[in-house]
Amino acid sequence: MIQKQGKFNFINAIFGVVFLVFALIALFWLAKGIFTILAWLAPILLIATLIIDYQTILGYGKWILHQLKTNTLVGVAVSLLTVIGFPLVSFFLFGKALLKRKIKSLETAYRADVDDNFTEYEIVDEDPVERLELPPLQKRKESAADEYERLFD
Repeated sequence: MIQKQGKFNFINAIFGVVFLVFALIALFWLAKGIFTILAWLAPILLIATLIIDYQTILGYGKWILHQLKTNTLVGVAVSLLTVIGFPLVSFFLFGKALLKRKIKSLETAYRADVDDNFTEYEIVDEDPVERLELPPLQKRKESAADEYERLFD
């Protein structure tokens, strides 16, 4: 089968580049809009995180302090990124607090289910009524496979 070699079409390349530029601009405006909405909601999310589970925020602060003590450069970078990305950090901490609350509620429900319900059982007599009689064992006939297996004993 003979394939016809396509020629480079300059118009298609221009349309591709223009489409790529418009797609990147649309993604930028979408990200900017989401970040703006999160910036307005960040204080509310932070207060809600404090109400739900204040340990989440304390844990994050302790982690930053630990980073500053152990690896100063990384600690400074994380601190700067926390200030710059405050809306994203508050959203992340809010989600983490919600997840921790859900895990705690599921754990308490599981504990209540396991601890409160007893398993029903029946007392069985320890002395069997009669012994089970088995027929005597019969020896197998030896075959070539048995001789082969005896080589590894």
